[in-house]
Amino acid sequence: MSATSPPVPVVHERGLERLLRPSSRATLDTAAGTGRPEWLRAGPWRVLARPRRGAPTGETIQRFELASGAPVAAVHDAESDVWIPFDLDEAYAAYVTEAWRESQPVRALSSRQLDAYYRIKRVVPRSWLLSARRLLMRWTGLPAFPAWPLDESVDRLARFYAQCLLVAADEGEATFRWFWPRRHRAAVVLTHDVESAEGLRLAVEIADLEEMHGFRSSFNIVGGDYPIDDEIVRELRARGFEIGLHGLHHDRSLFASRASFEAQLPRLAEAAGRLEALGFRSPSTHRVIEWLPELPVSYDCSVPHSDPYEPQPGGCCSLWPYFLGSVVELPYTLPQDHTLFTLLRSKSVDLWLSQVGAIERRFGLVQCLSHPDPGYLGDPDKRALYGEFLAALGARDALWRPLPRELAAWWSRRDAGDGSDPDLSLGRMRRGDGGRASLHPPA
Repeated sequence: MSATSPPVPVVHERGLERLLRPSSRATLDTAAGTGRPEWLRAGPWRVLARPRRGAPTGETIQRFELASGAPVAAVHDAESDVWIPFDLDEAYAAYVTEAWRESQPVRALSSRQLDAYYRIKRVVPRSWLLSARRLLMRWTGLPAFPAWPLDESVDRLARFYAQCLLVAADEGEATFRWFWPRRHRAAVVLTHDVESAEGLRLAVEIADLEEMHGFRSSFNIVGGDYPIDDEIVRELRARGFEIGLHGLHHDRSLFASRASFEAQLPRLAEAAGRLEALGFRSPSTHRVIEWLPELPVSYDCSVPHSDPYEPQPGGCCSLWPYFLGSVVELPYTLPQDHTLFTLLRSKSVDLWLSQVGAIERRFGLVQCLSHPDPGYLGDPDKRALYGEFLAALGARDALWRPLPRELAAWWSRRDAGDGSDPDLSLGRMRRGDGGRASLHPPA
């Protein structure tokens, strides 16, 4: 592959249909408009797409307002068609590929500033770096979009899509392919990024704590920055934990340029094979969405649901996995341990548990991203808080607890399933008010 090779296309056709797999076969009149994408707003909800004009006369399902103040609406016309003023797949893709960044101001460090940060990171005292991070947090503030810690945009779009299907079919309810195996209401995966050799040693203590509470997790190891203790890796794997890949170097070099990305791909593949890693998370969650499908893994965990505190702030706004090419993206959906315990200086896990409750009510994926290293869960006080979190999480019987690789494999099975899979079950979508249906788990 040369440095000028084009990236593999990121495919999002039928994104919402693949997310819900509804039984209703109603046809919706949805297509892209002309011009550039712009925000269509319905109260606090916003959709990025190219708007269409010329709606037919009929009953309004949902009103939107353009930046100019001009109204557009989804309409149920006299011939039982539902006309939507934008393309549903375009709107979905704008969320999950973070294409919204091109139309929304994002306060973040420039590439030059990030390069300078990584040059000085190893020689400047950590306390100075943390003080600088907190100053940056005060300067940037919390963005209006994506909302933090919970953004409902994809959830709202999915239920708007379901409502339009029900209206078009003149049905009060219909079934859709449930998100998780059998009757689980939501899923939870625990993932750790190991940033040092000491962090890998301490991973065994984190594994002990998780095992005590009935959990298994994945540990993502940097392939080229520190000595990897193969005995620890074998022990973790033998105990039912998973090993993933956390890049070759803990910096932004992988995604700094296309040439750098292509130069590292062969070594990434070699490291993934050596570690028997099926999953990947980019160091500091740096990413170029269009390149992620080329990673030599079956799933990726680099994209946040919503995270304004990372060097590359942003988010996909989704509480469910999705596909980037053939790679399954598992968004992390809780604030990172570093954000919660270090940057925000929280002394409790209340924010984590509140977020878990909100995600479970929406039947989504809970993914906790933490670190076993010193300064993170390697510190006794932070590890004790993590133990409290695990105890509370273990009391939630409706949560499915797979390894990340098992969840990614399930999402592919669910997508390809023909109904004969005994783990596939059906939820119900019910026509509701306010332009959105309600979703209900299997009985």
